[in-house]
Amino acid sequence: MLFYLAILSAEIFFWWRIKSDFSTGSVKAWHIVRSFKIILTLILLLAFIKIMFIRDDIALPKNAFSLIFFGAVAAMTLSAGLFYGIFSILRLLMMKVFKKSLAWLKWTITSMTTIIVALFFYGYTFGRLDIKTEKRVIMVDYPDKRIDGMKIALISDLHLSSFKNHYNRLLFASSEINVNRPDIVINTGDFISYGWQEFGKCDTILRKVRAPLGSFAISGNHDDCSYDTSIDIGQRSEGSLLVDSLIRISGYTLLNDTSATVVYNGAKVTIAGIKTTGHRLDISYGDESRALSGVADSTFLIFLVHDPAYWGKDDDISEKAELTLSGHTHGMQVGIPLLHRVWSPASLFHKYWAGLYESDGHFLYVNRGLGCMAMAERIFMPPEITILTIHCK
Repeated sequence: MLFYLAILSAEIFFWWRIKSDFSTGSVKAWHIVRSFKIILTLILLLAFIKIMFIRDDIALPKNAFSLIFFGAVAAMTLSAGLFYGIFSILRLLMMKVFKKSLAWLKWTITSMTTIIVALFFYGYTFGRLDIKTEKRVIMVDYPDKRIDGMKIALISDLHLSSFKNHYNRLLFASSEINVNRPDIVINTGDFISYGWQEFGKCDTILRKVRAPLGSFAISGNHDDCSYDTSIDIGQRSEGSLLVDSLIRISGYTLLNDTSATVVYNGAKVTIAGIKTTGHRLDISYGDESRALSGVADSTFLIFLVHDPAYWGKDDDISEKAELTLSGHTHGMQVGIPLLHRVWSPASLFHKYWAGLYESDGHFLYVNRGLGCMAMAERIFMPPEITILTIHCK
């Protein structure tokens, strides 16, 4: 309820400041600005009506997508409304101090607000579907040089309902992975947002990915169906089992608190993983000791955990596994381009939020994810396929 009140307040604030700034000036300018704002208000109203009239299961792809569509429009309303309103009031105070109209400042604020809105339209129509392939070389200090050249494809956070009406992008992702000819495919969880129904026929798309040593996955904190608050604990448990089954049908070996060993070029490579459950700040992890049970010291260890925070909390893993793979953060789906890098507000909440990290010769890679959660937006934080090539020092 507080979220809806915040959106309503931002909308009213936005309208109040626009009317105050433009209604007493040029009639033509007022008509243009008002018409533009009416369109934005109608989009917000449409998005709100769509979620208010959800009657079927929230996990159906069309319903799950309606929620993140509303999230995108709500984020745009809050961002543009608060930006314009706050700077409009600052201009009003400056007018009283300097005794000038500062019309140039009004138009500057209006232009920047228009850019914010345009960025949200870009993030919805193009940014969230513009899948990028990141290729990284990891130099490891490992005694068995036979692992040199091993190639890993990493994806994460599909949130399958976010591809509603754009499943061709999943087909593209599958083809892109195959073109890079990885030896191993890894998926670090969050196949869904709410429930097993989101899979639809996506398992047939995911099965198109091929790797000679196999495809491996773990469950993310959304995969236990606990984000669907309309069902009881028993239904969530049943839904979680269905999700596990669909992950396996999609061609993955599911490594929830277990491991598998493959052989690359004569060298043993073990992929071990733990599941992740819980919401936001209340995240729980699976049984690491069970996952690593029977794993030999003479094997190259790849550890899978959905939330990268685990790497910083568990010294045993950060010191034992040559490579840890994660997702979860999405890079908050928003980035701000700087001179030589992209900064994300995710860095304020996550120590490890995207890309490659190293500690004493052991590595963590955090994938930005393929899908969207909370809002159908990606602004300068594109969905990611990661191709990691292992080389020995």
